[in-house]
Amino acid sequence: MKRKIILSICAVVIFVTIQAQNENQQPQSGNHPDQYQTIFNQTSPVGWWIAPEFSYTMIDKKSVCLVGLSGGIIVNKNFSIGLEGIGILTNNNLKFTGINDTADVYLYGGYGGLILEYRINPMQPVNIAFPLLIGGGGAAYSTWGPGNWNNSGPDDHKDNVYNWDGYFVLEPGVTVGINLLKFMRLDAGVTYRLVQGLNLPETGTTMLNGFNAKLSLKFGRF
Repeated sequence: MKRKIILSICAVVIFVTIQAQNENQQPQSGNHPDQYQTIFNQTSPVGWWIAPEFSYTMIDKKSVCLVGLSGGIIVNKNFSIGLEGIGILTNNNLKFTGINDTADVYLYGGYGGLILEYRINPMQPVNIAFPLLIGGGGAAYSTWGPGNWNNSGPDDHKDNVYNWDGYFVLEPGVTVGINLLKFMRLDAGVTYRLVQGLNLPETGTTMLNGFNAKLSLKFGRF
């Protein structure tokens, strides 16, 4: 009885192996003329990613570091759609004199929105992507300097905001991707931040426009 069971299991394994080999030998690509076709191939798996991001930029000729986080889904391995948020990390460099009559002010702010990206040859070790961020943000002048957090409680700065405003932002770019592991990708590139609608006292409307040198480490299913 035991011999029959073993023989039956072996027969099933051999049958499954032969079927798998036959399926692998069949063409995996190409569309038949009578096959219903769509823009996004529904047989392809949908991937995802999440990534911490770091950028270097210039605001009013001052060096500034930005930090952000992005995440979303990947369709057909080439096209990504998700959300991205970015904030100013080094506010101590953004100190301005003459905007407020009574004290110096510091610039705080950030932006974010919808992120779209198309990647060429995503399965190659080195690839190229073209991201585009569409969204909005906000900027504020405050007499509360970053160093004051060590001297007072977190509620002591609530009345120190001198002025603030919101704006629209469009940020296209180009990045080079390096596939480090199956679940890890390093992206490095350049983006350009185009801000519209900024209206702060004694401030040019294009002050926040500028290039970003950007680095991100993506984790996910690519």
